[in-house]
This record gives sequence, structure tokens and C-alpha cells, in this order.
Amino acid sequence: MRRPANSAAAHAAGNRRLNHGLKQNSLGVPSIFFYIIAAASPLTVVVALYPIIIGAGNGVGMPGAFVIAAIVLMIFAVGYVAMSRHVTNAGAFYAYVTLGLGRITGLGSASLAIFAYNAIQAGLYGGFGYYASELLNPLLGVAIPWWVYAFVGLLACLGLGVQGVHSGAKVLGVFMTLEVTMITVLSVFSLFGGNEPVSQFSLEPFAPSVVFGGALGVALMFAHASFIGFEGSAIYGEEARDPARTIPRATYLSIAFMGTLYAISGWLIMNALGLDKVVSIATDTGGNFIFAASDTIIGHNISVLFQVLIVTATFAAIVTFHNNVSRYLFSLGRQGLVWKPLGWTLPRRQTPWVASIVQSVMVGIVIIAFAVAGLDPFATLFTWATGIGTIGVIFSQLVAGVAIFVFFRRSGVDKRRWNTVIAPILAVIGLSAFFVLTLNSLDILLGVQGAVAAVMVSLVFVALFAGMAYGAYLRFVAPEKYELVGKALNERELDEPAPEAM
Repeated sequence: MRRPANSAAAHAAGNRRLNHGLKQNSLGVPSIFFYIIAAASPLTVVVALYPIIIGAGNGVGMPGAFVIAAIVLMIFAVGYVAMSRHVTNAGAFYAYVTLGLGRITGLGSASLAIFAYNAIQAGLYGGFGYYASELLNPLLGVAIPWWVYAFVGLLACLGLGVQGVHSGAKVLGVFMTLEVTMITVLSVFSLFGGNEPVSQFSLEPFAPSVVFGGALGVALMFAHASFIGFEGSAIYGEEARDPARTIPRATYLSIAFMGTLYAISGWLIMNALGLDKVVSIATDTGGNFIFAASDTIIGHNISVLFQVLIVTATFAAIVTFHNNVSRYLFSLGRQGLVWKPLGWTLPRRQTPWVASIVQSVMVGIVIIAFAVAGLDPFATLFTWATGIGTIGVIFSQLVAGVAIFVFFRRSGVDKRRWNTVIAPILAVIGLSAFFVLTLNSLDILLGVQGAVAAVMVSLVFVALFAGMAYGAYLRFVAPEKYELVGKALNERELDEPAPEAM
């Protein structure tokens, strides 16, 4: 039966409403900055990584390791933001690698990024459930399982994801401000309340002989991991105000801020505890290092406040990685490369609601698997998943660095030698070193070794090759879809995808 013209038009219009783009001009520098810092979760770094770097890394030279990592990532950012001036895409690594190294490798990088960010987020849910249960169960007098808290966090995160990045940025702004304020307070009190008078504070932690001593590889690996999330700035290019200016500013600002915060706070805290004692303190207290340090420096029971803020800090990081993954899925769905509904957005809020739900289901399955298996949420889910995700992100950055260099050599759209030649080459060298150091320190990063570690790391490469295999499949079996991969350049100018048949 032939459908009336007006009915057909209404039907098409209804379908088109499912495929709006992301909301443009909704994020400024502060909002993107909040997302980046929230992903890195500075308080988690201070609580979980400081004692590892001090105890198992380069010891007193810990602040210097953060300086080195910040310099390498700042150099990487030069080419990264130069690329963002020419590409506006919700799947940043995917778009950059596609334009630099080709469609098949581009789809491989998309698969790798989605896997890595999903792994980190799943691990963070383990940490969130663990910290929340440790904090609330004694207060409530009940033994609520960690996975219940994890699913409460998942539903709250999904709500913010569907609500929109603007609402999420407000929440993250509050949480980030609280955790950074707490780190700052601890740093300031280090000048007055530690074991050592400020007159005895030393710059030894920045001396090259100290920084490059000990297990520098372990220190650099975890220092680099402390910045993960800054590369997410380009993901919000379509939603940013004047992305050619906003993305570079937010990226450089976030790296400089985190590098300064980690290095200075670490230097102050270690000096306050005593440079001759801090390594043994970190080794003896482990994950409770910062709690013990805060009780020593500020006063007894202040660690309870840190326990509260570590829960909110972990949730803030979860929200950011949720947004990252949902936008990668949205980008692929909108181009018709995977399930098209992933490219649907709410008409009024213009948020990728289908991608947000799918992403939540993906990590929810992981939470259920670990809960059913009765595995420890911190020692297994948090440690394994965030470790694997960290390897995946470093690898993604490395591949993107190569792609950026190749893109500018082929396109000639930017003639600035430092931005498009020298900085990308230096970044690839630095990231390659980080990647090798990470692979050589799997026992510390993942808490496992031997065949188990090899299997876990193989998942990173499986994710990359799975995406590349899908690209090869499209090239030979579905060439019309394969051609769509080439539309990665500037999603603001893409035509809306064809509506789904109803």
C-alpha cells in the first residue's frame, strides 16, 4: 500500500530527529578542562600512585618523573592540537589515524581506543565499589556488596551521560575542585605540620642524579598514567566553542596544571615527612600512604575526608571515560560503519543516548562477571582493567603520534616545522620509550606475571587487529561502507546518515 506523501514526510522527519549531531558550541575551555582533569583523577594519583612510584620506582626522585612525563606529553600535544585545527571528530584517535595511516588502521585505532577506555572505566567501577563499601558499610552497619555501589554509580553516570556534557561538566567541576583543594591543603600544611621544618626542605627530588636513579622505568610508567585523559580534549571538538582555539588551550592547560600539581605536591609532602624516611614510609603503608601522611601533617582523622573524596574522584573519572567511549561509538554509528542507532541523539539535548546505554551495558557485563566470580574488586578488577587500559591508551597515543606526522607530510596543510615535524618525531620517540618501559614492568602494573600477564597484554593487540580485520572486511565485502571511513575529516560538515527503516 502506497504511503501518503505527507505521512512519508512525517516518517522521514521522525527518523531524522533520531540522528541530530552533538550539541555544538556548548563547551568552553573550563568545561573541557574539567573533563580532562576528572579523567586523570588527581586524588587517585596521589592516593594510589604516589606510594608505588616512591616505593617501587625512583624513590625520592618521584617529582622529577612527573616533570619528564609532562614534558613528553606536552611535546605530543603540539602535533595533536595542530591536527585538531583540521579535524573535528568525536572519535579523535580514529579520525587522526584514518587520515594519517589509512582506513583499515583507523578502524583498528578506534577499536583499540574503545577497548582501552572501556577497560579503564570498568576498572574504575571496581575501585569505586571498593572505596564506597569501605567508607559507607561501617557507617551503615551493613555489608552491602561492592557491586551494588558500582551499579548505583553506573546508573548515575548513565543519567549524566544522557543529560549532556554541560550538566556533566558542572558535576565534575565540583568534584574536581574538591579533590584539588584537598591536595592543595595537604601541600600547604606540609610547610608547617610535617616531621621536618620548612628550612630543611631540599630540591634533591629534582636533581638529575636522583630522578634518573632507582627504577626510573616504573616511575615514568606510572607518571605517564597519571595524565591519561588529556588526549580526550579533541573528542569534544564538535561540541566546543571555537574548537581551533578551545581544544589547544584546554589541552596545554591541563597538562601544565597536572604536571605542576603532581610535582609540587609530591615534593612538599615528601619533604614534610623527611626525605630520609619517606621511602620506608611508602613501602610500609602502601595504599594507605597518603592517609598516614595526612594524619601526620594535618592531624588525626583527616584521612576520613580523603576517603570521602576518593569516592567522588573515582566517580568523576568514570563519567569522563563514559563520555569518551560513547562519543567513539557515536562517531562510528553516525557514519554507518557499525550499528546505526549508535549515531542517534536526543532531539533537544543532542546527546548520544543509544551509545551511552550501550557503553553502560558493556561495562555492566564486566562488573557482573567479576561479582559472580567472587573476585576482589580492587586487587583484580581495578588493578587488571586499569592496567590493561593504560597500556592501550599509551599504544593509542603512539599510533596517533605516527599518524599525525604522516598526515602533515602528505597533506602539506601546515608548514610549521616545529608543530608538524620536530615535535611529532620527538613525541613518537618519547611515547615509544614509555610503551617499552610499561611492557617491561607488567608485574608491577598488573600485579601478575608470566603467561597470565602475556594473555592480558595480548588483549590490547587483539583489539587493534580486530578493528583492522573489520576494516579489511569492509574493503572487500562492503566497499560502500568502507568509503564512509574516509569521511572522518570534520564531522561538523557531514551529511546526516540515512534513517533506519522503521
